[in-house]
Amino acid sequence: MHNACRADVARKWHLTDVDKSAMQQLEALRPAIKQRWEALLRLEPALTPLASPDTLVFLMDETLQQLNSALHARSFGQWLKKTPSFVAQTQSRCRCSINPLLTYYTTGELALRAAAGAALGPKIEEVLLYFHGLGQREIEALCGVCCHHGTEGCTDRKIDQNVQLRDRVLRR
Repeated sequence: MHNACRADVARKWHLTDVDKSAMQQLEALRPAIKQRWEALLRLEPALTPLASPDTLVFLMDETLQQLNSALHARSFGQWLKKTPSFVAQTQSRCRCSINPLLTYYTTGELALRAAAGAALGPKIEEVLLYFHGLGQREIEALCGVCCHHGTEGCTDRKIDQNVQLRDRVLRR
């Protein structure tokens, strides 16, 4: 591999494929994953109407189906070669942090770990790499059409300006 970051990830996970029994276990655990995921979503504040847990729960079946399809369709090595590097945390994918999929995929990872981690053992890490890939793609797609994308509202500088403004108001 020509990308050092990908090579390190590949060595870490030994380019193995999730075996059929692990995929069957993951599918059997789908109700538990969804239940845990929904509970975690409901604990998070909804920053926008799209971030409402009542809205996001309708995405779970499709997301888990995409994950299942990705695990069935590709070997890990082939998938890793075609997937851009995603070393950064999920939250760093959106500069304004109002993308509802940030919470969705973060809580989804926690739910997968909690509901399927023990059953899948070390294979959970490989499943989560696929899950992160799906999340990265979806988060970036939504950010690409966001009305805040590329504006001052979508930069860390805006947060700094708000803090400075608050400080000036408090000094008066």
